[in-house]
Amino acid sequence: MKKLSVISITFNNFKGLTKTLALFDKNDILDKIEFVIVDGGSTDETSAFLNKQSYTNNWVSEPDKGIYDAMNKGLEMATGEYVWFLNAGDYPYSNESIIAVLEALKDVPDCIYGETMLVDANGLEIGTRSDKTTRVMPSKLTWRSFMRGMTVGHQAFIIRKNLAVKYDIGLKHVADIDWMIKCLKRCKTIVNINKIIVCFTIDGHSTTHRKASNKERFKVLKAHYGPMSNLWSHFVILLRSIKNKTMV
Repeated sequence: MKKLSVISITFNNFKGLTKTLALFDKNDILDKIEFVIVDGGSTDETSAFLNKQSYTNNWVSEPDKGIYDAMNKGLEMATGEYVWFLNAGDYPYSNESIIAVLEALKDVPDCIYGETMLVDANGLEIGTRSDKTTRVMPSKLTWRSFMRGMTVGHQAFIIRKNLAVKYDIGLKHVADIDWMIKCLKRCKTIVNINKIIVCFTIDGHSTTHRKASNKERFKVLKAHYGPMSNLWSHFVILLRSIKNKTMV
């Protein structure tokens, strides 16, 4: 069994997918990592590329019911002890980041997490999530840490596969927040590796649907934390975003 399954969801984003995989291909660690690619039936170069790669032999290209349905497919396909979702266009921050992740997994925690670097479509660094959003990464993470939004990026969260739940495909924009909260409720050993481990391209799905995402997030957090706590939390989020001129 591979130690880690890196799951990438893609659809007509050949350039983004190659960016996701590029740094892994330059490291002598492929024997520890399984790559699971779920392609929504792309008409670009994706299938031809995957057919040529010896290390990407666990992939599928077929229509799906949306990004979260595709993520569920990826979970089912993964055979690694841990799963790490890096969708097409998102990628490890550095070679050291990949090594730090694999080192942290040697102690067999339930999950690990780290910081996310926000980048633009050209890969230029904008700043970390903690610096540029209202969601500062906690030194210690629990399921209650998401009360004021996603304080840890979905791409910077790695969990034991047997503790991972399915994504709620009834949610269109923020099933990743819901998924992480549900997963964290099942975790006992949660390790902060205290490093930037991933780059997240801010023109992604939830970023380009910001208003709808915020509305759906309010609903999800209300379900997990209750109406009054949720109202207060979103009031604080709004105040911080106005004060710091950051993204909500």
